[in-house]
Amino acid sequence: MKPIFTIIFTVLTLNLLFAQTQQDTIYTYYAKTPVVIDGNDLDACWGKAAWHPIEQVWLGNAMAEGDFVGKFKTAWDKDYLYVLVEVVDDSLSDDHSSPLDNYWNDDCVEIFIDEDRSGGNHQYNNSAFAYHCSTFYDVIDGAGTNGTTINCRNNITMRMDTIGDHMYRWEFAVKMFDKSFVYSNPDPSRVYLSPNKLMGFSIAYCDNDETRERENFIGSVVMPKGHENDSYINSDYFGTMLLVDPTNEYTSQKDYRLNEKKVKVYPNPATDKVSLTNIPDDVNLQVEIFSISGAIIQSEQLSTFAQTIDISNLDRGVYYMNLSSGTFYQTEKIVKR
Repeated sequence: MKPIFTIIFTVLTLNLLFAQTQQDTIYTYYAKTPVVIDGNDLDACWGKAAWHPIEQVWLGNAMAEGDFVGKFKTAWDKDYLYVLVEVVDDSLSDDHSSPLDNYWNDDCVEIFIDEDRSGGNHQYNNSAFAYHCSTFYDVIDGAGTNGTTINCRNNITMRMDTIGDHMYRWEFAVKMFDKSFVYSNPDPSRVYLSPNKLMGFSIAYCDNDETRERENFIGSVVMPKGHENDSYINSDYFGTMLLVDPTNEYTSQKDYRLNEKKVKVYPNPATDKVSLTNIPDDVNLQVEIFSISGAIIQSEQLSTFAQTIDISNLDRGVYYMNLSSGTFYQTEKIVKR
């Protein structure tokens, strides 16, 4: 049995030492019903998701009051990562007629995705993406051969709406692709999402106040000094996102191949320890304990027929225990007393 150190904590600790300085993982919850991309926030998942700020000035001076305020929410299902963005922008501008010309100097939402959280340089490959999403629904990134700049409209479905005076809402459905992505034939590299997937993710806004160049570049994570404009090159500086489904809605959908519950978890309620038996003999079982709010409290790997999980360090209350290995996925609600 491995020591009780969470894998997520280890990943974040390495990130803090060597790359971006975001200290909090974004926990993105499963959307039981596919999101309708229409620019509104009426889908059930948006009512449950938490707002996260877009407030770190990566480039430019501190913003004047009323110049820009931004925030975002996220959700997911098997097919898409969903993103909802709301901004206050006193001057919405897109002055370059060609979508491939100075796209970073027009007002746009930029979505950074590293599908497998592998990090590293992605400027001339597709190990990560930096999607510049314009007010005309162009999606520009260096995703072509050898980093050629192309319009990746097929990778993202998006809609934008005006919701108030200088207030705008963007809604996105983002397809995931692995590093083998080829623009002319993307389907073989399509990645479908499932619980406990760890990804690199940040979001930013290019703010142009009706000039030929952006005045500010505002992001969702704190960037180390000297690397404020490196995310389009290096995914080491992306934030961290974990896809979660603590209520087991994902595995209740008949569209997916489900396992019958195989692992017995007892006693429940429990005081100090929880035992697991009937673990399949071909499974290296990942065990993760989540709080009701979705935060990972404990994580470890099991590989034998029977194991005991120490929960003596948990506060009294209700938790979710996720058991997973490849296509095997099981969630149990446990009570610590």
